[in-house]
Amino acid sequence: MRADLKATVLRIIRLGRRLATDTGGNIAIVFALVLPLLIMITLGGVDISRASTVKMNLQDALDAATLAAARSQFTDNARITEVGMNALRANLAPFPEIQLLEGQSSFRLNTTTGAVQGDAIVSVDTLVADIVLPPYGAVLEDRLPVRARSEVLRSNNRIEVALVLDNTGSMAGQKLTNTKAAAIDLINRLEAADNRSIEADAIKISLVPFSMTVRVAQGGTSTIPSYMSNATNHTGATGSLGLFSTGVGRFTLFQDLGTTWGGCVEARPQPFDIRDTAPTTSNQATMFVPYFAPDEPDRGDYPNDSTWQSWLNSSNSDQNDYLNDTPTSSYGTSNASNPMGGNSGRRTMFFNRLKERSKYNTTNRRGAMTADFGPNNGCTLQPIIRLTDNYNALRTAVNNMVATGNTNVPLGAMWGWHTLSPNAPFGDGRPYGSERLQKIIIIMTDGENVMSDNNSPNDSFYNGLGYIWQERLGMGTGSDSARRQRMDERFDHSGNSQEDLCGNMKAAGIEVYTVAVQVDTQAQTLMRRCASSSDHYFPVNNASGIGAAFDRIAGAIENLRISR
Repeated sequence: MRADLKATVLRIIRLGRRLATDTGGNIAIVFALVLPLLIMITLGGVDISRASTVKMNLQDALDAATLAAARSQFTDNARITEVGMNALRANLAPFPEIQLLEGQSSFRLNTTTGAVQGDAIVSVDTLVADIVLPPYGAVLEDRLPVRARSEVLRSNNRIEVALVLDNTGSMAGQKLTNTKAAAIDLINRLEAADNRSIEADAIKISLVPFSMTVRVAQGGTSTIPSYMSNATNHTGATGSLGLFSTGVGRFTLFQDLGTTWGGCVEARPQPFDIRDTAPTTSNQATMFVPYFAPDEPDRGDYPNDSTWQSWLNSSNSDQNDYLNDTPTSSYGTSNASNPMGGNSGRRTMFFNRLKERSKYNTTNRRGAMTADFGPNNGCTLQPIIRLTDNYNALRTAVNNMVATGNTNVPLGAMWGWHTLSPNAPFGDGRPYGSERLQKIIIIMTDGENVMSDNNSPNDSFYNGLGYIWQERLGMGTGSDSARRQRMDERFDHSGNSQEDLCGNMKAAGIEVYTVAVQVDTQAQTLMRRCASSSDHYFPVNNASGIGAAFDRIAGAIENLRISR
């Protein structure tokens, strides 16, 4: 191409010389004078156009390379330049005619603004300059320099993230394994984003494993946290819907048993179960109540009564009967085939035994108390990790997660909110509305909200909502599906005029991501509705898809730290 162009230019010059020597008229004289300028403008435009095209390609390549450098975890210019140059070389590979002048190209971090700046110079072959203007072509060595500059801001936004992860029994196996891997990958990526920030504590993360309860503290101590209640009139303490025959604080019961609280909690009563209201002793409904699984009535006291026997689990290993009841004359005799005089009598006897306060002492214990047997029965979850930038602690906690219990998404999500909140019980979060602050909650579940009935007068096993007969959902009877609907509505109600947890979180400025793993249509609708937008909802059809969902969420959060 260069040879053809050079031949064409030489022919034009010879034509011009002939015209210049033509004495036939003024036109020849004028043409002779103007010809060099016309040639320089016309043919020089070829090089200008070529340089303009190279400039566009270079700018695109440099923008992408600078973004890659900004996304790296490095803060020293040498490493930032290494990442940027590697990306820039790859981006320019499709353009062999462009020669990157590496010695004159660089990337650097502006520690004042937090921006990564990239400068690049390339050279491109000239097609005309060395022919039309040989002296200039010689100076340029037949190549033109082309420059570009790019800047990517490492944002100074601050991010608080709550990871609310389903740890129920149905998560056992590959789902929990994949969830752990996905959560750790997200933590790693956010740690890298935090490391490349010029601001301290730019990113903090909390972890909330949940099932039918949430373990808000490690437990194992007699010290009562300030946000927990030991009052005798708190939720479920006494009365017709209470767990005990007389008013008693649950921490007092732990002490009477010679054991300690395991760290799990019940949900607060409505409406505080879905509100970020700080707990205060002046309003016991706002306080948090220790999870305390009552001692179940003794199965063996009425061996001849098949109904009594069927109400209780078939083996002591499954039954949470950790104390000896203290039979009285009102309990009936143990050798009669029907000592309680029918079902009504049995139910009366069952609740007399269940609610008996005096049996809670160290002398009537049946076996050692553990998280699987005793008042902490079911409190086997990994404890919450409060909002922190201790990424090693977060990774350790994720690896220690276990699958146990049933599903209560509202309770788990509410404690995720508590970890982000500037209010008690923790108060770890920055104030709502703080400049350059984004609070994010990621809620992942593989199941449907459940509070299933069983065959005993308790109607259910003890959980973070107590027993069904305590009417913590506003209903003491009804079907499993009706109770599920109530739990769903506390989480996210289909009616816009109804208060719900997801609406309250979003109203507080929290960005909500939801991940639904192999759930039914009702749960999919619920989780989709809770998410801040359609692109914040991730349906997952099998365990292998959990990682991809978390990867996309991590990328979206990382983008909050990068501004083009």
